[in-house]
Amino acid sequence: MSLLPDRMKTVKIVAPQDYSRDLLRFLALREDIDIIDMQNKPFTVSSFKHGPKINDLLNQFSRIIDRWDIKKKVSFPKKSAFIIIDDQKIDDILARAEEIANDQLKQLHQIYERRTLAEKELEKNKAIIEIAKHLVPLGLSFEDLTEERPYFTIEVGKMETKRIPRFKWNLDAITGGSFILKEAPLEGRYSFVAIGFLEQYLADVNPLLVAYGFEQYAIPERLTGKPEEVIEESTKKIEALNKKIEGLNNDAEKIIQESGLSILAFHEQLEIELSYLKIYNQLRTPGQKIACWGWVPEKQTTKFEKELQKFIDGKADVEFTTPVFDEDEYPSKTSVPPAARVYNGLVNAYGTPGYNEFNPALVVMITYPIIFGIMFGDFGHGLIFTLLGVYGLTLRNKQIDPTEGFGNEIKNYFKNGSILIIVSGVVSMIWGVLFGSYFGITHHVAHWVPKALWFSPESHEAVAYNPGTTPVILMLELSLVVGMIHMTVGYIFRFITNIKEGHIVEAFLVTGTLLVFHWSLFILVFTFGTNFMNWFDWNNSGTFDIAIISVKGEPVQFFQVRHALLLFLGGFALPLLLMTGYLATHGLDGIAELLELVLSTFSNTISYARIFAMNAVHGALSQIFLFTMFTDGFGVINILSAIILGSLVIVPLEGLFSFLQTLRLHWVEFFAKMHYQGTGTEFKPITVERRYSSAIPY
Repeated sequence: MSLLPDRMKTVKIVAPQDYSRDLLRFLALREDIDIIDMQNKPFTVSSFKHGPKINDLLNQFSRIIDRWDIKKKVSFPKKSAFIIIDDQKIDDILARAEEIANDQLKQLHQIYERRTLAEKELEKNKAIIEIAKHLVPLGLSFEDLTEERPYFTIEVGKMETKRIPRFKWNLDAITGGSFILKEAPLEGRYSFVAIGFLEQYLADVNPLLVAYGFEQYAIPERLTGKPEEVIEESTKKIEALNKKIEGLNNDAEKIIQESGLSILAFHEQLEIELSYLKIYNQLRTPGQKIACWGWVPEKQTTKFEKELQKFIDGKADVEFTTPVFDEDEYPSKTSVPPAARVYNGLVNAYGTPGYNEFNPALVVMITYPIIFGIMFGDFGHGLIFTLLGVYGLTLRNKQIDPTEGFGNEIKNYFKNGSILIIVSGVVSMIWGVLFGSYFGITHHVAHWVPKALWFSPESHEAVAYNPGTTPVILMLELSLVVGMIHMTVGYIFRFITNIKEGHIVEAFLVTGTLLVFHWSLFILVFTFGTNFMNWFDWNNSGTFDIAIISVKGEPVQFFQVRHALLLFLGGFALPLLLMTGYLATHGLDGIAELLELVLSTFSNTISYARIFAMNAVHGALSQIFLFTMFTDGFGVINILSAIILGSLVIVPLEGLFSFLQTLRLHWVEFFAKMHYQGTGTEFKPITVERRYSSAIPY
C-alpha cells in the first residue's frame, strides 16, 4: 500500500491465433491490465465474422426483455443459481442463443403482438362507450354521426368547459350562425361536445378546433344502433378482451418464470461477446499470431504471467518492459485497503491522481469522519446513521440494479457507501457523547439526559472546565483549529511533492513560507485579537492559548509572544516578502499565483467555520422539534414524538448537508493546500460483470 499510484510496466503478449478466444476471455476477466490500443481502429460490429449475428440476437433479446420487463420479474439469483454457460466456443453460444430466440423469444413476441391487438381493441371499445354515454343526453345516435350528408359535417370530441363559450362566439362569427353545438359535462374540467356545421366552413372551422384544444373522438366505421345497445355490446366485448389479455399475460408469465433467467443469462453473454469484439479490435493479428499490449502494475507482473500461461496452456510469449511514455500517459491505479475504497471513490470523483501525485484517500479516510462527526454530532442520530450503514452491509452480497427504480438506487447507495456511513455514524456518536446531545435532547433541556463530557454547543451556560468562555466560542475555535490542522497536512504533502519533483526552492520559498505565514496569522489572531493595529505594537505581548484546550478552568498556555510586531514582521511580513520575491520571477502568472495563495489563506480558514455553522443548524433543528413537542412537559409520548419526527427530518436532511459540506472542505480547502490536481489518466481494465450467468471454469 502506497500513497502513490501503483508503479506500471507495459506488457506485450503474443499468442497463436488458435488461442485468440482464450486470450480474450482471460483479458476480460482481469482487473490488472489496461489494454493499449496500438492502432486506434474504429469499432464496427459488421467488420467481424460473428458481429452481425451477435448484434441481431442481442437486439432480439433486448427487445423482448424491455417489452415484458423481465429484469423486474426475475430477481437477481444467488451465485449458486447462476445459469452456467460454456463460453469456450462462440459457435456453441450463438447456437444456444438462437434456440432461445426461436423458441421462448418467438413465443413471447407472438403473445406480445396478440396482446397489443387486444389492447387496441379494448381501448377502441372503451372510447365507443364513452361516446355513446354522451350521445344519450344529447338525443343523438351513431347514425347521426356516421350517415353521409351532403354539405354538412358533424364532429364529436371533448374541450375544456371554460373555453366553450368563447368557442361558440368564434364559431358563430365564422359560420354566420349556421351551426349546431351540443355539450355534456365530463369528469374534471372537460365537456363532451358535438358540433354540426355546413361543409363549406370546414377549412375555417378546423383551425379553430385546433386553437381551442378540441380533442376529436374517432368514430369506428359501420357502427350503428342506439347508444344504449352499443354500450351493452361494447361492454361484453371489453369483458371478453380483458379475459383474453389476462390469459395472454399468464402465458407470458409462465414462460418468463420457466425461462426468464436463461433469457437474461444469454442476453448477458451476448453483451460479453460484444465486449470480446471490442477487445479484439484493439489487438493486432500479424500472420498466425495475435498480439496485445497493455499496462500492468509492477507488483502484479509475476502473478499475471503465471495465470496467463495457465489459461492458454503456456503458449504465450510475455514481455514486460519499463514504459518510455511521457508521465501524463501513464494510467493511475491506486491500491488502497478495502475500508478506504469508498474514500478513494470520493477522491476519484474530484479527479484521478496523476501517476506521480499523492493519493489523499488514506488521509480523507481519517479526516472525513472527524469533520462530519463534529457537524452531525449527536449520539442518537449517529446511531441511526450507523444502523443505516449496517443495513448497507447486509446488501453487499446482493446484486442490485440501480436503474430499476428509485428504491434500488437508494439501496445501491447504502450498499456502496456502507463503510463510509458506518464510520461517520460511529464518529458522530462519539462527538454526540462529548457534546451531550442525544436525539437533540441535551442536559440543559432535560436534566435526566447525561451531561456533556466536554461541552454542549447548544448550552448558554458557562463551560465548567473553562468558565470564561461560552460554548459558541468554543465551537467556533474547535472548527478553526480542526481546519488549521487539516490544511497543515495539505501543506506537508505539497512540501514533500515539491522536494520529490526537484522543486527545492519552491518547496521552501512558497510552500514552507506559506505554512509559516498561515500559522503566524492564526497565532496573531488568537493571541492579540482581530484588531490588527495591536499587531504593530512592539511592546504588546501576549500568550498563545486556545480555549478548547483548558485545564482547571484555564486555557493551556502554549507559549508567550513577547513582541507582537516581531511576530508580525518575522512570521507574517517576511514570508510574504520571500514568496513575492520568488513568484515575481515568474512574471504575471507568478503575481496572480501569489494573490491567489494569500487570499485563499484567509478565505479557506474562514471556510472551516462551516463546521460550526452546520453543528449549529443541527442543534437548531433539534430545538424546533423539542419546543414543538415538549410544550406540555416531558412525557413519554412527547419524547418519542420528538425523537421519531426529528429523526425523520434531521437524519436525511442534515446527513446530506453535512456530507456535502464535509466533501466541500476536502475538495476545495484541503486539496488546494496539498496542490492536488487530479488530472491523471484512470486505469481502465475491461472487466465483464456477470449477474445472471457464470462461465465454466477453464
